[in-house]
Amino acid sequence: MSTEPVVGAPIAAPGSGSPLSGAGVTAPSLSGASSRFLSDILVELGFVTKAHADEAVQTARTPGQPTPEKVLLSSGGISEDQLARALAERYGLEHIDLAEFPVDASAAGLLRKTAAKRYLAAPVGFADDGALVLAVADPGDALGLSDIAVMTKLAVRPAVAARSQIVKLLETLAFMEEPAPGESRSVSTVIVPPDDASAGEAPAADTGEPVPVDAPAAAAPDEATERELARLREELALALVARDQARAEAASTGEHAESAAQREREEALEALRAEHERVLATSEHAAEEALRAERASAQQALAALRANHDEALAQLRSEHESAMAELKAAHEEGLESIKSAHEEELAAERARRVEEVEAERARTAAAIDGERERADKELEALRKRGEVALEEEQVRHEQALADEQARHEAALAEERARLEADLDAARESAAAASPQDGDRVKQLERELAEARDQIELTADADRRAEAARAALSALRDESERQAQVHALTERELKAELEKVRAELPEASHK
Repeated sequence: MSTEPVVGAPIAAPGSGSPLSGAGVTAPSLSGASSRFLSDILVELGFVTKAHADEAVQTARTPGQPTPEKVLLSSGGISEDQLARALAERYGLEHIDLAEFPVDASAAGLLRKTAAKRYLAAPVGFADDGALVLAVADPGDALGLSDIAVMTKLAVRPAVAARSQIVKLLETLAFMEEPAPGESRSVSTVIVPPDDASAGEAPAADTGEPVPVDAPAAAAPDEATERELARLREELALALVARDQARAEAASTGEHAESAAQREREEALEALRAEHERVLATSEHAAEEALRAERASAQQALAALRANHDEALAQLRSEHESAMAELKAAHEEGLESIKSAHEEELAAERARRVEEVEAERARTAAAIDGERERADKELEALRKRGEVALEEEQVRHEQALADEQARHEAALAEERARLEADLDAARESAAAASPQDGDRVKQLERELAEARDQIELTADADRRAEAARAALSALRDESERQAQVHALTERELKAELEKVRAELPEASHK
């Protein structure tokens, strides 16, 4: 059988034909993107950071987890449109934003809606070379693109768009009418995802008569196996198309019995299916053998690496223990030398402090003795001056008091005698005098009042003399108080001296 594409229905290779134009079309811009992972392309396009991409890759390594780009998509790290842009770069195709691209509604009339939904492909227009432009979510579905090329009998030009935009657009386009029950049915094929598993999941067929292929997929098919599988898929698709055409012809003519040609086709289909299953089984067996051999080699390498690691770890532990012992010995030796030097410094400091304390004690004792002698001398001189001043003041006050008292007593006696004489004379004169002598009597009375005032003055002088005696007594008391203050100061100085003398031995012991 031929391995060439279906005649009359080719798939445009990436970069072939004139580039698509119009709003919402983005041409591929990265070089060598086909050999890189989608996560790296997303980072280079600036959609995610390197750290987020690495984190998604680590998450995808856990069994049961999706691919890194699906991890980013489910976590909200990227949008469906950004994933579609990265897929377009990976396959070297244009990216179409269906929200901006002007869709040609007539293109949808070449395809049935069931096939468009099955392969998640929306016809959106025609290229300059007449190829049918398909907006697809999975550009790696070569079988789906081949089936659409066979159905439409046109060359197809795939472009990548967001899955949600395609699903939304499929609900609005006017597709080819579906065949009535009993007429030819749409072809249903097995859709195999690309090797990198980076494209979206292909939807299952929802109508028609699918021909299941239950053989398990190969774990790691090589290039020759892929080519063989592609050839088998193409032949299977041709056989299915031929079968549908035969059924349609039989239904139109009213012949319900299966013809010999149809039986031959069914037999050929069964043979192709058996061949397909055999090739898949062989590929799976070879992949399992290769995986088993790789696992054994990896286990041997891991064992050798573990042995080397244990040996290096033991050597490192021995070197570490030796270094720790040497470090401990050096540390202890350093501690001993530091301790000796510290003790010598403490002894020298203690001796120096004792000398300083002794010198300070001698200076303090001498200062206290000098201060005490000075205070004693000042106190004695003050006491003597106070006693002499007190005696002189007492003698002076007593003498002044005695003189004043004698003077007042003499004046008082003279005045009293004169007044009594005048009074007697006035009485005698009054008795012998006439009433005209009343003026003389009044004058005498006034003189008597003056004499009484003089007596009051004398009494006031006595009071002043008594106040002088009280002041003298207060001065004597003040002198006594000052003597007591000096005595108290002397006792305090002595107590302070004793305290300093008691503290000096304690300081010398420190």
